[in-house]
Amino acid sequence: MVLLLGPAVLYLVAFSVFPLLYSLTISFFDWRVTESRFEFIGLGNYRELVQDQVFWQAATNTALMTTVGVTIQVVLGTLLALFFNLHLRGSWLVRGILVLPMLLTPVVVGVMWRALLNPDWGLVNWGLGQAGLPQPLWLGDPSIALWTLTLVDVWQWMPFVFVVVFARLQALPHEVFEAAQVDGAGRLATIGRITLPLLGPAIAFAAIFRAIDAFRTFDLVFGLTYGGPGRVSTTLSFWAFENGRTFQRYGYASAIAYVMVIVAVVGVTLLFRYVQVRREDAS
Repeated sequence: MVLLLGPAVLYLVAFSVFPLLYSLTISFFDWRVTESRFEFIGLGNYRELVQDQVFWQAATNTALMTTVGVTIQVVLGTLLALFFNLHLRGSWLVRGILVLPMLLTPVVVGVMWRALLNPDWGLVNWGLGQAGLPQPLWLGDPSIALWTLTLVDVWQWMPFVFVVVFARLQALPHEVFEAAQVDGAGRLATIGRITLPLLGPAIAFAAIFRAIDAFRTFDLVFGLTYGGPGRVSTTLSFWAFENGRTFQRYGYASAIAYVMVIVAVVGVTLLFRYVQVRREDAS
């Protein structure tokens, strides 16, 4: 048994446990490579976080992007799953095209959309101009840059919610819906009182999974906006990256990362507790 579990345990320790403990340790140090400084400061990095305006801006951006983006993804993904469950002719082809965005690397998606949204030669503004519509500065206007980033995230990951919900929808027992038809239930009543409650666990799983992923969004920001203009689209992951990579303040970057870990653990725990209660009520 020890021989069988040994490689897996060593892998877990080397690539998961050790990096976590190491980053936690250096979060208590003021480590600045440019100044050759490595000094123990205790909770100094965490106290600095409280006074860091960029940190709070990044936290607000992350919360807005996660909440708004995941909500739109869940709603659209569920609606599309219900629509494709009608088994329309040729729907298999549309479903295949629909899931293509989530197969792309987020950095590639960011670079691709940065080209499409270019105000000078991008296809999006060209199409709007041909239609006589306004051509906004999608990535240069501080009032819409974060929402542009959120919509691109929705474009890429809404198909994930669709796949999860649609797979669950195909596995629902047909007897329940046949009994509803016999009782005279209409289509909307069937969806509201039978289909959606049965899809609840799948929708909750997709929402939690996407919320965790959206909360740590980095690569899409790196490829699309690079946190700008100013700091209006900087997320917590990107701010940690900048402190570690650009400013070479590894202790401060680790402190940001561990605040994210704490928030994620607390949030996921509460979400799973809520999902469990809903399952008990449904049963």
